[in-house]
Amino acid sequence: MVENSTTNVASGSGTANGANSVRPKQKRYLHNFGRYSSTYTNPLALWAEKWYRRAISMTMITIVFVLLSLLFPALAIVALGFDMMMYSKRGGLNYVRVLSFFEVYLLIEIIAMVCSFIIWVVYMVSLVIDFDRDGSRFQRWAYWYQDWWGGTMLFGWSTKAMGLQVEVELEGENGFKAMFNHDIKKKLALALGINPKLVFLRHASFADTLVPQGIFSYFFHMRYIVKKELLWDPGLDISGSRTPNFFLFRDAGTEGMDVEMEAVKALVTDFKPKGNDVTCIWPEGTRFSKGKREKVLESFKKKNDTKSFDMASKLKHTLLPRVGGFLAMLDANPCGDVIFCSHYGLEASSNFAQMMKGELCNRIVKIKFTQVKYKDIPKTKAERVDWLNNQWLAIDKWVGDQEAEFLKEKSKKLKLN
Repeated sequence: MVENSTTNVASGSGTANGANSVRPKQKRYLHNFGRYSSTYTNPLALWAEKWYRRAISMTMITIVFVLLSLLFPALAIVALGFDMMMYSKRGGLNYVRVLSFFEVYLLIEIIAMVCSFIIWVVYMVSLVIDFDRDGSRFQRWAYWYQDWWGGTMLFGWSTKAMGLQVEVELEGENGFKAMFNHDIKKKLALALGINPKLVFLRHASFADTLVPQGIFSYFFHMRYIVKKELLWDPGLDISGSRTPNFFLFRDAGTEGMDVEMEAVKALVTDFKPKGNDVTCIWPEGTRFSKGKREKVLESFKKKNDTKSFDMASKLKHTLLPRVGGFLAMLDANPCGDVIFCSHYGLEASSNFAQMMKGELCNRIVKIKFTQVKYKDIPKTKAERVDWLNNQWLAIDKWVGDQEAEFLKEKSKKLKLN
């Protein structure tokens, strides 16, 4: 049995994956002013912390959107010129698509801020007519908005702007493979079953955080465990604060992680057998890169952690998953099935340079789901760690196979040109 060394860490931890730095203790508290922990306990300080952040992020997004919109025609001409120069080598209007993506993304952020305010105002007015004692009406509206904004717009519009086609595959019972559309959303939901799920996803780029929202949100109520830094995205900040999610503080350290784990468990403990809640986490804790993989291996070597080193060295396209959040969620899980998600193609947007080169444009993104029923989840800690590692080995192999196939097709096209 191989037990990963970072067993006390959730999706994002106090250290980089496998890093050997030691964090000082930092007392943090959960509160009712947002879906994240804070060093403050005073209500006024918590309110100020939230709105100070939002004032900056909302202002910056608005300024950048206005500037890019004004410059867009001129920049589009320049981008088109570069695309024409490169067309014989790669085809496609990649630079135009990347420019369009950033304009669309900023527009979606503006829509998020405006619509969130409108929904809040309408809800306040509705309370005069029919008081929402338990807040269920506001949460229904919040989930509808989350699906519309995150699923239809952020995922749907972004994939169209980049010229992406999405292939969805479900492995096992009721399995299928098909190009993604709204009908496939329904087919996948019915094949998986409308009941609670825990989703563990490979993390290779900025874009893969949109995968569960785009695929599942029409039929399921989505919950996310993501890094606290994403609170600086005003759309995610506002939307994510209105439904059960958690923005995890990765620098909490070993001692401070207890508070974070309490919040992680809370996103699972209230699962109901006939519910449709889905909680998503990225166990690697950070985006994969070859450089990060080498740092992880070097860290395990310095610690003389041969078991973790051997396991991590087998993974060529993924990082060794952290088991802390994984185990905590399984311990708190009363009835949810488990889904493992692998994908290939989105790593072409793992950093800004790749985005600017247009490596994500005009390609097929493949997404594969493997579901394990609640009754089949291993029972002991050791069995669960082995299970996670074996699933990650399978994900890693699948990614490697897809990459080999992609490079083979790319080589054929280059020869034809």
